[in-house]
Amino acid sequence: MLTRRETILGGALTILWCGHATCAHAQTIGGREVKGCMLAEPSADILLNRSAPPWLSMSGAEEMFPKSGDPQFDFALAHSLSAMSETFQILPGFCYFDDSDGMNAYATNRVRLNRGDGTVLFGKGLLRRLMSQKENPDVSVAAVCAHEFGHIMQYKRGLDKVVRGDSPTVKRVELQADYFAGYFAGVRKISRPQYPAAVYALTQHNFGDNMVNSPQHHGTPQERADAIIQGFEAGFRQRKPLDEAINISVNYVRRL
Repeated sequence: MLTRRETILGGALTILWCGHATCAHAQTIGGREVKGCMLAEPSADILLNRSAPPWLSMSGAEEMFPKSGDPQFDFALAHSLSAMSETFQILPGFCYFDDSDGMNAYATNRVRLNRGDGTVLFGKGLLRRLMSQKENPDVSVAAVCAHEFGHIMQYKRGLDKVVRGDSPTVKRVELQADYFAGYFAGVRKISRPQYPAAVYALTQHNFGDNMVNSPQHHGTPQERADAIIQGFEAGFRQRKPLDEAINISVNYVRRL
């Protein structure tokens, strides 16, 4: 029987759990339809006003204001977010928000903290769903966070406009964020050899969609998992520096 890791690396991904896809279904915020999980004004302000106070992940040592109710998890997540900030060379705020109208996570370039490069908003419902998984729930949460931190880097470097071009969907932008999440998983595994990086591909595979003609289309399950794996290869096996990995990601998603 194949293990989860062997299944991913062998390219024969299967859905190992079910749930609602993050960022895949059309949603409205304040009467405006949101395309993708990169929020513009005023939708971002609406959710920020419904959120807990943002927290800035500078070192991972600060007290984390957005609390999940599990201190051990909060401590581990704080260190993961700090590592993402260092890997992507960004400094976003992070907060939880009420996603009772549809489980989701978002990134916005709206800054609510000094020195911030934007804000990542993580739905409380999505957090509960991911944390209810039997295996590596904390790593699944980290996978979604890494995807959103990838969006923050896109904002900071203007990559979202570069890769989307005239595409009618947000797929290229979303798959590049998946690539960046995979890259982070690879970098993380270098320093932590036992890190279950394969969970990133499984998580995003589960969040894929087949709405290929919808502006909201994020990529099929296989495309999302493949983007994670490509990023992982660049970060772990090829040991690419960030700027080089970014260039590779641009060429990768432009071919899709």
